[in-house]
Amino acid sequence: MIKDFITKNKWLILVFVIFGGVFASISFINHYNFRTYGWDLGINQNAIFDYAHFRWNDCMIMQPSFENVLADHFSLYPLLVSPFYWIFGSYTMLIFQWAAILFGGLGVFKFVHFISENKKLATLALIHFFFIWGIYSALSFDYHDNVVAAMFVPWFLYYYDKQKYFKSILFFILIIISKENMALWAGFISLGLSLRHLINKEWSRLKLSGFLTFTAFLYFIVILKLIIPELSNTDGVYLHHSFNALGSNFGEVIINIFKHPIRAIELLFENHSGDSFYDGIKLETYIALIFAGGWALFFYPEYLIMILPILAQKMFNDLPIRWGISDHYSIEFAPILVIGLYTFLNKIKRRKLQVSILALLLCAISCFKFMDNRTSEYYKKDNTRFYSAEHWKRKFDVGSVHEALRTIPDSLRVSAQSPLAPHLAFRDYIYHYPFKGDANCIALLTAEENKYPFTEDQYQDEIKKLLDSEEWAIFIKNKALLILIKK
Repeated sequence: MIKDFITKNKWLILVFVIFGGVFASISFINHYNFRTYGWDLGINQNAIFDYAHFRWNDCMIMQPSFENVLADHFSLYPLLVSPFYWIFGSYTMLIFQWAAILFGGLGVFKFVHFISENKKLATLALIHFFFIWGIYSALSFDYHDNVVAAMFVPWFLYYYDKQKYFKSILFFILIIISKENMALWAGFISLGLSLRHLINKEWSRLKLSGFLTFTAFLYFIVILKLIIPELSNTDGVYLHHSFNALGSNFGEVIINIFKHPIRAIELLFENHSGDSFYDGIKLETYIALIFAGGWALFFYPEYLIMILPILAQKMFNDLPIRWGISDHYSIEFAPILVIGLYTFLNKIKRRKLQVSILALLLCAISCFKFMDNRTSEYYKKDNTRFYSAEHWKRKFDVGSVHEALRTIPDSLRVSAQSPLAPHLAFRDYIYHYPFKGDANCIALLTAEENKYPFTEDQYQDEIKKLLDSEEWAIFIKNKALLILIKK
């Protein structure tokens, strides 16, 4: 039986093996090579450590900004995944994210195979999905809940179209509990389905999609207005509102979109930072969307509606890094782009596979081009380009750093530099350097090129102050690492 399954699906299995290996080589190698960071992997590491010990997370790495990790983003994934901490250790969340991406690809395959009954077309859709630039950008930067949530979207749509509503609603729930803004996105996904049902006069299905839309929006409002303020130590202020070009809070943003629609449309395209350094970032995102197949969404307005909130939260944002194609800020596009594109390609009557291969090639070539060079700020090539020698190594002995970190007693309260924080987060007290709190240990990766939040000179000045101080003693000091213990 297994032999027959492998024989029938050998090409499909080969696709998963190849891309599974590629994705693992980005995420896991980055972690081993200290290219994962306190914000955000370290935050999640400390959360699953606390959850695995049956206690709420006190968000040590984000102190003093937050006292509870759920006051930052209301995500229940770390709580659900935390038992695996005992098996996979510091790779737990990365493995969860990696597996979710492969699972999302299978969902894309199942969806396209269902609508087309064409296994070749579905396989091309799967490969196309795995070549979307957003996946590589997301894998290059830690773990993020929205990456996993995006991978459940194809499954929600697949079971929804099959009218297997129990399974569909299960995936809908998994999407909305991932993060508060994912609930907002889920509302727009079901709103897009409502538009389809309205056009097709499918009244019974319209009631269901309307109910899902209402539920998702209500969940978003309750979490944002009641739950997060109750958990926060910020006087109820939601610290992730970054849309001041349209208003000082979400209510003002929504009102101003309707009051000033022309201005809202302009903000989708213009650099509203006032700094010419960020010119071209938004344009690059639109180019990436077109090459990945975004042009096909104009033929299916329901899918266009599904990406509108993602586009808006990117382009209206105050932070230019979120306008672009780097990090995890584009992952939600991936499933909608491919599902919309292959819904269109399935309608082609002649040379369907040939056109699909051409679309796939455009996506793949653009993906590699964007990995080699991009306009988006702060792009870290070595974190992303799995095919380059620089990705696989560092300019210091990585193995010796891992060995040295294992010598730090678990009982110590550590203030760790960002690349070290994810590896030291499984303890009761862990802070993100330069915040020290009541730390009695400081761990610095002196060989790290990025000295955030310091410049190189400021960083060296801080080290000199610590070494000159009578408060700290050297525990380990070599070319790559400095660990100090409070006397």
